Amino acid sequence: MAYSAKNLGDALGKEMAHGYRARKIARLASKIHHNHRRELSRYLDCKLMQLTAMEEGPEFELSEGEMQHLISELQRH
Repeated sequence: MAYSAKNLGDALGKEMAHGYRARKIARLASKIHHNHRRELSRYLDCKLMQLTAMEEGPEFELSEGEMQHLISELQRH
């Protein structure tokens, strides 16, 4: 079964329940990308790469509000 946008939204939501930490989310995204790379849609691959890039510096980080918006988008997708 392919890894879905809802799966990603749920995983991010669980991580956000512990508070917003960009590096933690970036590491989670990297792990998900590594574990599911063969079953990702182009859309999810792009979103995971965007999240993984947050570890490269603050200029790549999404704000907490942007992250909440992304989670909502993923759960509806």
